Amino acid sequence: MSAAAALQRLVDRADVVDTIVGAANAFDAKDWARLRACLAAELDVDYSDFRGEPPRRISADEYVAARQRTLAGLRTLHISTNHAVEVEGDRARCVSAYRIYRVDPAGAEGQNRLDTAGAYEHGLVRTPAGWRICRIKQTVVVNTGNARIHGAFRAPAAPDPAPRPGPTLEAP
Repeated sequence: MSAAAALQRLVDRADVVDTIVGAANAFDAKDWARLRACLAAELDVDYSDFRGEPPRRISADEYVAARQRTLAGLRTLHISTNHAVEVEGDRARCVSAYRIYRVDPAGAEGQNRLDTAGAYEHGLVRTPAGWRICRIKQTVVVNTGNARIHGAFRAPAAPDPAPRPGPTLEAP
């Protein structure tokens, strides 16, 4: 492998991981425009392990709107680690470990948390604006707490009105 190819491999890997971590940080900041900027126009999603819904293709706008609804009122912390990245031309795949803490500040102590951990498989596509997520598959290994605090399992709530302050690093 040439030095230029090796350098490009490292740059692509860093950009892919930055895109995935940028999306995770956008969830926690409730910065829905930033989340949307990490996504391709359409994406294939598979949350069957967590929600029991079948895999499907949705628009990025639909994905963001659904996350905005399901996380309304919750404080979250998404941790993304152990990124194994494969790049082939303008397509990439990243398998990573995750931990998600969800807290309902208005809920009763002991009933106001849902913690999930497992693996994500993200597919990404290179665009003129950078890498964008086009596929998400979540595998759950640990799911503890009160699932009813998550919007996928409760009545719809009004979306949070504004993004929360988050990390200052720019997402792609």
